[in-house]
Amino acid sequence: MSNPTSLESITVGIDLGTSSIKVVALKNTAPIGEAVAPFPTLSELPHQAEQEPQDWLDSTSRAMHALNSEVTRQQGPRWTDQVSAIGLTGQLPTLVCLSSHGPIAPAITWRDGRADAWGTQKVQARAAMYATTGMPIDARYLAPMFEFHFAKHRHQVRRILSAKDYLLCCLTGLEITEPSTAAGFGVYDLHTHEFSEQLCEFWNLPTAILPKIRPANSLAGPLTEQGARLLGLSAGIPVSTGAADSVSAAFALAGLDEHCVSISFGSSTVMVSACPTIKLDSSARYLVTPHVIDRWYGREMDLLATGTGYQWLSKLFGWNDHQIDTHAARSPPGANGLVFPPYLAGGEQGALWNPKLKGALFGLTLHHTQSDIARAYLEGVFFEIRRCIDVLAECGAISLIKASGNLTASPTSLQLLADILQRPVSGSTNRSPAAIGAALLAQKLVAHSTGAHDPAAAAGTATSAAVKHHSANADLYNNLYQRYLERSALCEY
Repeated sequence: MSNPTSLESITVGIDLGTSSIKVVALKNTAPIGEAVAPFPTLSELPHQAEQEPQDWLDSTSRAMHALNSEVTRQQGPRWTDQVSAIGLTGQLPTLVCLSSHGPIAPAITWRDGRADAWGTQKVQARAAMYATTGMPIDARYLAPMFEFHFAKHRHQVRRILSAKDYLLCCLTGLEITEPSTAAGFGVYDLHTHEFSEQLCEFWNLPTAILPKIRPANSLAGPLTEQGARLLGLSAGIPVSTGAADSVSAAFALAGLDEHCVSISFGSSTVMVSACPTIKLDSSARYLVTPHVIDRWYGREMDLLATGTGYQWLSKLFGWNDHQIDTHAARSPPGANGLVFPPYLAGGEQGALWNPKLKGALFGLTLHHTQSDIARAYLEGVFFEIRRCIDVLAECGAISLIKASGNLTASPTSLQLLADILQRPVSGSTNRSPAAIGAALLAQKLVAHSTGAHDPAAAAGTATSAAVKHHSANADLYNNLYQRYLERSALCEY
């Protein structure tokens, strides 16, 4: 392996996402290759969303093979000799239960809603839990997942891990986590930086099966021979503890700028603003997530089904990628009176924590077109984002939005988002800002350990020029937003 302080050193970021593995190679802060490999989700039962951990490993191997082919064409076959560190990130919360022989069952992903009703009845002291954890706890955290799905099998479980940390274990042999991923257990105390014994008792979660917590973006360990074979890299490369996908993507997009909100459009939509102190919300409308740097926090809000809703609507109408955006641009502001609150999955809905919310089409008539429905859907998603941004702005001005995902490839949709938010929006078309964030954090790890210059210090700059909002449209979208709030308040079923 080459000298990790070299300007020619390369870091690899791996994102274990909701439906695919995404990998990226960075030289300094510039991507020199990206690759994606999908994996399936088991959804045979109502609200079920499970995945096989072995599928994650198989997809990781395929993605790294594709990355190797792409980077070799540019850098030559010896590029792997320059890899100085590996960073990890992943979907959260997703539960893996391990015995002495590996996973005892498929992983329960954050999209699994089978425990929603049970969780609503179980959690009575939600405000007290939020004060401790910074999480408005529902059943989609690892501790309640474990209680609901594995109570009868707890004697078989030696360790529970989240998805990213399972991959970390496969690469290094270590069963550990870090603060941002630990927060997804639902029992992490923001103030003591440890798992809360009291909350573990509440969820009947044995503390002995919890992983140890290492500092954010610290050295987990060297890549083992087994991990090296999986990735097609050399054993001994340093592997970072990594971070949750939400804060990894936010770091790649916005760095630690307190006045910028990152928006990652994927299967869900994740909004994060950075904060150097713990700022809890009196109404528990957002999560307070440990950020990628110790003693920094992300105020996070998630819309769970926006990307999957985008795919669902595309499939329903037989459209290819981005045809929703094309059709939406043909309909006027307000979609000819149509209102579409996008509550297409249970659980968290941005600032609204109500699993009884259901999507609806208000004002539908025989005169409406597919384009009107597409427009109403995008406006509904963006109005929900505005609801979230307004909440985050209560603690300080939000002057810029940085977005990533498929939506950013459509100039008309990006302009619509800017007009509805009434703030400039810049976009990134990178396939995985979370993977890029993981690779940037690996660079920081190398720089910290060697005393070298940190090329990732200026993270948050790899986006396009900002699209400015049209001030002339402010009154129009303010009125449409008020109409949306009135209609969406009727969506509890």
